[in-house]
Amino acid sequence: MKKDSSKWRRLGLIVLIIGTLTLMGCSSLSLESFKTVKGSNMDQEDRQGAGGQGESPPEGSQGEDVPAEEPAHEEDNPIQEGDEGSDTNEEGNSNPVFTEIPPSQNPQESPVTASPEPAPPGTPVRTFYELSGTPPTAPGLAMKHRVFKEEPPKIAYLTIDDGPSENTVHILDILKQEEVNATFFVIGTQVERYPELLKKAYEQGNAIGNHTYSHNYSEIYQSPEAFVANLKKNEELIYKLIGVRPKVIRTPGGTHGNFHISYYNAVDAQDYLVYDWNVSTGDASAPLVPAETLIKNVKEQAPGRDRIILLMHDAPGKWTTVDALPKIIRFLKEQGYEFGVLSPEVAPILFPGGFYS
Repeated sequence: MKKDSSKWRRLGLIVLIIGTLTLMGCSSLSLESFKTVKGSNMDQEDRQGAGGQGESPPEGSQGEDVPAEEPAHEEDNPIQEGDEGSDTNEEGNSNPVFTEIPPSQNPQESPVTASPEPAPPGTPVRTFYELSGTPPTAPGLAMKHRVFKEEPPKIAYLTIDDGPSENTVHILDILKQEEVNATFFVIGTQVERYPELLKKAYEQGNAIGNHTYSHNYSEIYQSPEAFVANLKKNEELIYKLIGVRPKVIRTPGGTHGNFHISYYNAVDAQDYLVYDWNVSTGDASAPLVPAETLIKNVKEQAPGRDRIILLMHDAPGKWTTVDALPKIIRFLKEQGYEFGVLSPEVAPILFPGGFYS
């Protein structure tokens, strides 16, 4: 009986030891498996969080813990006019954010540069630009809307035609002494004779306007196409000398009696702006007009005008204009005028006659 009892105790002890060893082996296996699985998951998390070099997350799935990169500030990376053709694009842009201008806001499609349709029959005639940029209107007329800059309460634009010539040197000296600038509407044949004077006028801060290449009425007024071709010839000459293609033009003799709707449409399609005048020295009324008469003409015409586009000439032989110029400038200063130069941002003054034909 004692032998059997002892045998069973030994058997129970063996079973207990085997069970304990079995349990220990299972625990070890589970721990290793847990370590292996957990290590694999941690490695995957480390790869996903180490700079996003793997697969991109689905669109719109940016996590709360990773702030969105702010777009470059305008001050840091301004969009410059004319940058549409630069080497920086969506593929090679160094900036993280690229914003394309919507088609409706694209400068190339803005109302300033878009080609308008000719106005229908019965359109009311309005012969002037509004300062808001609205162009003249007339049946068949197709002129762009413009953007004009704000002007001082009283402003005078000195415009000097038919040069350069030997008189231009003296006029430039006077302008420099009086600390004002003017707009020189130059003729191509004169530019060929005095290229250095064109450069000097431009470098001194004056504006350059296009007054056709030949100034030959029978040639330039054959047709709108002939007029534009003459302008283009002069434009190329000016561009080669000073690197500027003037968009402000003056028609020889003014638009009255020379221009009609088709001429306005032709020059506007080339983005030119035509400028007549509302005050004149009268120095073209005769080969030589006394200086005192030129001054008197300005004093009689200026009062009551807040905007003045003043016509004078530096053509050969117009030495009385040189004599009158200092007194004309001082008179305008005394009347409270500031001085400016013409550009496409300045509203033109136009004679009404060409809009009725």
